Amino acid sequence: MILIDHKAYGRGGTLPGRIMPVNGRMSYDQMLQALDHTDVHVTEDVIRDEHLTGVYDEDLKTILIDSRMTNVQKRCTLVHELVHWKHGDQGCSSWLGQHEENRAQQETALLLISPDAYRRAEHECDADPYSMACQLDVTMFVLNTYQRMLHNGLCGCS
Repeated sequence: MILIDHKAYGRGGTLPGRIMPVNGRMSYDQMLQALDHTDVHVTEDVIRDEHLTGVYDEDLKTILIDSRMTNVQKRCTLVHELVHWKHGDQGCSSWLGQHEENRAQQETALLLISPDAYRRAEHECDADPYSMACQLDVTMFVLNTYQRMLHNGLCGCS
């Protein structure tokens, strides 16, 4: 049995009063509804930079999601940007920004994929990554991040 140490992520750096208002069992629309009770605003529009699917602005407490994506893509992007909100991240153009981006990718994977759901998908999909991502309602990028964490030993086996 493979278990990821979820406690190794999310320690420190969380701003007071910023508790993740969503969970991995929620749909994109349910996540948006849950945000009604927070200080973060979410808007959808076309993002012209082909390398971006979402952006968080700490000064405006606003998340911009690319409106052209599927709901699964939007769900993963929203969680990623919410991790930036939770930590009050300022941007990803420096070394610190790259650390914040890596942290956001890992915390997103841990929030959206539970160890039990991963094991079930791996078994039911014969470990086919695309089928697993579909079953888990995540993008291939999020699944690959989770699998990289497993491969790099960020787990315990029992």
